Amino acid sequence: MSGNNIKFWLLVAGLAAAAVYSFRYAFKAWAKNRVIEDTPTSRVRSAAQGYVELNGMGLPAPNSANKSPLTGTPCTWWRYKVEERRSSGRSRSWSTIANDTSTEPFLLDDGTGQCLIDPRGAEVFPGATDVWYGPEAWPQGRIPTGTGVLNWLVDHVVTDRYRYTEYRLQPREHVYAIGAFRCLGGVSIEDPEGAVTELLREWKMDQSALLARFDANHDGTLGAAEWEDARAAARRQVLTGRAAEAREPTVNVLADPMDGRAFLLAASDGQSLARQFRRRALAGLGGFLGSSIALTWMLTHV
Repeated sequence: MSGNNIKFWLLVAGLAAAAVYSFRYAFKAWAKNRVIEDTPTSRVRSAAQGYVELNGMGLPAPNSANKSPLTGTPCTWWRYKVEERRSSGRSRSWSTIANDTSTEPFLLDDGTGQCLIDPRGAEVFPGATDVWYGPEAWPQGRIPTGTGVLNWLVDHVVTDRYRYTEYRLQPREHVYAIGAFRCLGGVSIEDPEGAVTELLREWKMDQSALLARFDANHDGTLGAAEWEDARAAARRQVLTGRAAEAREPTVNVLADPMDGRAFLLAASDGQSLARQFRRRALAGLGGFLGSSIALTWMLTHV
């Protein structure tokens, strides 16, 4: 096979792969758009457990001191990457040398209640993005100073060996969220029979008090009926004591559905996010049509 034939079939394979990728990209984007459009917004106070959509204000969780690693900015969620410019002959490219994503939960407050957001596994569309350049592999106390042309030229021309990118969800910023909602905590009486058995064991350690309380015929022993009375009394005490205990508040949590359905967080409303996915779907469809037309032309003009 000649070199030209090899190049031809490599190009054909590349166009076919591009067509498949573009179609899948468009399909997934359109599916997420439909999920957003078709899922009604719930309120935290009345949300049913399951797949729900929420809108509210993002807040740090209690005792949280979450800060973005590169700029040290207080936030509810962050993602960053550090890239190094590398050269090979005349070509230059950026290679990622460090990156990480926040996993610390934060709160969403919609005015009716609060929900703890577990961001692990989420596709996040942040409201704040900073990109800047520097001479060190890690920014040494330097934060973005602006986005003007002069600032970009200074950074990019003089100290452009490393590029830093940081994305954040800001405190008190509007947050749209869709994922698996569940309630944790609340009233729970775990193993009441075990607690009854333990209480009866304690009572047996003081035989005189046990007999004084339940030996109805005063024969010095507890018969079957008297022992059942003791057990019933122990059960009542356990259940009454459990009901009187301070009840832990219910904690609402939104997390990854773990079943393939979308888990989305965005610093926008649902309609804006849906439009973004529609634009992605159109771009993917355009890529699919372009790749398919080019592939068809090549195969029919061999």
